[in-house]
Amino acid sequence: MVQTKSNVIFGHGSSVGRVRDHNEDYHRVKTFLSGRNAVHFFAVADGMGGAAAGERASKTAIEVVSKAVSDYVDFTSAGNKAIPLDKALERALVAANKRINREALENPEYSGMGTTITVCIAQERQLIYGHVGDSRAYLIRGGEISQVTRDHSWVGFQVEHGILTAEEAQNHPNRNQLMRALGTRAEVLVDIGVVPIKVGDIFLLSSDGLHGFVEDNEFLEELSRRALNLSSAVDYFIGMANSRGGLDNITCIIAQVVA
Repeated sequence: MVQTKSNVIFGHGSSVGRVRDHNEDYHRVKTFLSGRNAVHFFAVADGMGGAAAGERASKTAIEVVSKAVSDYVDFTSAGNKAIPLDKALERALVAANKRINREALENPEYSGMGTTITVCIAQERQLIYGHVGDSRAYLIRGGEISQVTRDHSWVGFQVEHGILTAEEAQNHPNRNQLMRALGTRAEVLVDIGVVPIKVGDIFLLSSDGLHGFVEDNEFLEELSRRALNLSSAVDYFIGMANSRGGLDNITCIIAQVVA
């Protein structure tokens, strides 16, 4: 029997919050086996569209992408040549966009549905990410925190171009206005990137119901503790967001490279 090596540990969780009556966030943590190595898949999606539409959009997006990555790992593990994984992830996100957009056009009850999505795939010594919307992925390394993804939102654009400060964006009335989402249009532009990873690196994925209420320095302080328990850290951050109003659904994934 071949023993698969896993160099990543993780914790994850989600909460409906204290205002919404249902959870339109959806997330998935999954490990795919690739020979002697493990491929770790992490994804957070924040749906929109009202009624059951937002829930359907976020779940559909992650299911389509997760299945595509699973098929890719199986295909390449069998010794077949394929396009690079970052390109395959981009195609999967485009396919998810088409699926959601088509369902919205064909079913009046799903009209206008869409979702954000942030996907991170840890493979050996690199992290591949794909992203649309204002969910986020952070990297904590060497006592510093940095945002890996860009917010595809109105306030994100303003901050990026120096029109608003990050502090002004935090409470701006247009902070929830997305400029890019999955499924709301027939075509979508996807952000794709590859980040080298090192032992000790921590990655945090969140919906805006979390990072909208917890500051970056608060993430850093908790995740810099020596005896870090990832599941407890997830619960701590979700509890913090709820204690500050829980005005939105809250989702968090934390992964750490340990070997």
